[in-house]
Amino acid sequence: MAQRYQPPKQSGMGQAFDAILLMVLVFFALWFPVNYLHAGAAKADWLPGVVTSETAADGSTVVSNDKGLIKRTAADGAVTFENLSWEALEQNTVMQGQWQKLGIDLETAAASITLRYDYSFNWLGLLGTLVAVAAYFAFLVTQSDKEYREVIAEKFGDRR
Repeated sequence: MAQRYQPPKQSGMGQAFDAILLMVLVFFALWFPVNYLHAGAAKADWLPGVVTSETAADGSTVVSNDKGLIKRTAADGAVTFENLSWEALEQNTVMQGQWQKLGIDLETAAASITLRYDYSFNWLGLLGTLVAVAAYFAFLVTQSDKEYREVIAEKFGDRR
């Protein structure tokens, strides 16, 4: 009868090193995208209605719609509005009431309403993600196969 397989033992220091290393890697994987502004979708200027956009002489971006609402974004990121009203933002009385219940005034609501997520799609990014996932699974399968064969060879001997 073949002897029972006994996996190799890992020291307490080895386990502590593995745990700390994994925690550092997880922290870095979560911290890096947030710290370097790669997390989440990009936001783009939006106004209701027919919109025109232009760059002013001072470097600011001016977005205006057919209802007379104008949104200026200065080069330093400061946003100002002209002809701002709930109607220009297409907010009905119920919507206005909800903004007010949240304690948000017209100017603050306008900043949120007119800055929307840009859901444009990048095929190259999708392809890169698929390649990375496929490479990971290929690595996983080959390593698992290698380790499985080592365990079988330890338990039953090399049968090649």
